[in-house]
Amino acid sequence: MRYPNSVKVMVLAAAVLGAGPAFGSSMTKACYEKVHQPAVYKNIKRTIMTHRAHTRWEYQTINGRQVLCKVHRPAVYQTVVQNTLIQPARTVLKRVSARDCTQNARIYSNL
Repeated sequence: MRYPNSVKVMVLAAAVLGAGPAFGSSMTKACYEKVHQPAVYKNIKRTIMTHRAHTRWEYQTINGRQVLCKVHRPAVYQTVVQNTLIQPARTVLKRVSARDCTQNARIYSNL
């Protein structure tokens, strides 16, 4: 297959200028760097029941005599703080300016 001269010139220019895979396609050259985002946690306060309410019979001393009495004990609650994971740690790509672009940060993408 024979190519027109204009295509040969464009391919030669791409090879000389180092356009790489971005030349002649819909891809554009952009610079990104990998940035680590730490995990996000949130402290959540919750009230929990530590002891249920109950009723039981107990002996009590009234006027020097042992008397069997029905005693009601209310429920006991406690506030606890729970550290909950909202978003796990991840690595994202952050766009950097062209002047800060190094060979390690260069990525070709369809952005």
